[in-house]
Amino acid sequence: MNRPAAEHRPEPGHRPTAEHRPTAEHRSAADTPADTFVPRERRRGTWLVETLEHVYAVVRIQLAWLAMTLLGLIVLGIAPATCAAADALRAQRRGELTRALPLMWASYRRELLPATARMLPLLVVQLLALAMLWQAAAGLGSNPAVMAVLGTLAALAAGWAAVSLAAIAVAPRVRDQHLLVTWRLALLMPGAVPFRSFALVALLAAWAVLCSLAWPLALLLGAGLAIDMAVGLLGRRITMLLEDLSGQAPARL
Repeated sequence: MNRPAAEHRPEPGHRPTAEHRPTAEHRSAADTPADTFVPRERRRGTWLVETLEHVYAVVRIQLAWLAMTLLGLIVLGIAPATCAAADALRAQRRGELTRALPLMWASYRRELLPATARMLPLLVVQLLALAMLWQAAAGLGSNPAVMAVLGTLAALAAGWAAVSLAAIAVAPRVRDQHLLVTWRLALLMPGAVPFRSFALVALLAAWAVLCSLAWPLALLLGAGLAIDMAVGLLGRRITMLLEDLSGQAPARL
């Protein structure tokens, strides 16, 4: 009768050699399903190298945003192009080495109608508020006191609309809701995160003045850097806020 082969047991104190020890690559390959996408690890360098890489990514995203905005004849293209740029910048900040153009094109086609329906009314409000603000600053009215009040209200409306538009663009969880829910969340966000909203409006105003003085800077970085500011200040904060609210909702019921 054949005896079963005895199970090999390592001797006490014996350490596996390098050829028998599983490497990190083997462990990750064994633990990861075959259909799961694992982004490549971002190479870490000095802060200067990382800054230059980020600026280069913003320039590429800005040029793609400009092309997609013109593709939609500005009116129908600016909203989905802005959402696509925000998605690309969020991926860049997560350290995923993705190609900007394919990612933005997929997001642009997906958000062409939904983003336009959600953002276009707020864009109209912002343009009207900026026009009123310009009229007040130019002193075109006959009554200076009335124009000062109108200018203050216009500045508040323009800043509030800018933060609401940024909330829709940088937070997919906001723009994926029903139309009225998206508008309600977007209009509440400036009050929910007041300090970040004020900082964003101040930075956007300063950046707009700088771009008006140097048009090549506006061409290469204008909207891209503005969207990047919104992603940095509001993206993660709004996501965490909505997650907290969704976690507290069942407890209240």
